[in-house]
Amino acid sequence: MLYSNNMALLKNRKILFSLLFLITALFAFSDESNAEHNSSESSIQKNLFYIGLGKSDNSDLLSEEPWSVGIVIRDEESFLGLDIGGEGIMIERSRNYDNTYAVISTDQATSFNLLAGLKVTEQSNFRLDLGILAGFIEQSSECPSSYGSYQCYYSSAYNNRTEYEYTFNYGLVLHATYQRTTFGIRATGESTQLLFGINF
Repeated sequence: MLYSNNMALLKNRKILFSLLFLITALFAFSDESNAEHNSSESSIQKNLFYIGLGKSDNSDLLSEEPWSVGIVIRDEESFLGLDIGGEGIMIERSRNYDNTYAVISTDQATSFNLLAGLKVTEQSNFRLDLGILAGFIEQSSECPSSYGSYQCYYSSAYNNRTEYEYTFNYGLVLHATYQRTTFGIRATGESTQLLFGINF
């Protein structure tokens, strides 16, 4: 029970930190892009904020469905962005005193990604962009076993922290924008998601 509460608290803190990071980046990009947009003749807004939702391929192991949130900044021919997603599986394990490991549970992994791509076409109020996604995703978490060997042992010797291992995450993104609305697809090795976004 103690371990579950600690892991839930860590997960909530991680999600809150991720959202704060995205909001800060959103305002920073917005200020920069608004200056460029004022001098541009394009009818497509330069900033995009989107959310993504998908269906899990591992519903027997995970109760959560894949999700993502991201921001994209466009110029006349390309785009850059940041993306955070909940996708794939992270294995939570404890390290025993004989250096063997016990799997405690599986949880949804969190990925942190950069986006980059090019404009495919633009006509009047419509624009189509295609790009790549690259970043890293949680693979496993590890902590020392407690004396009961079923939950983590927290002490100052271990800085009361769980150690995380990460692996490479990659994929493709496609955005179709009409006026202030964007629909798209985000496909990685861990999930496929439909995107909905607002341009500003």
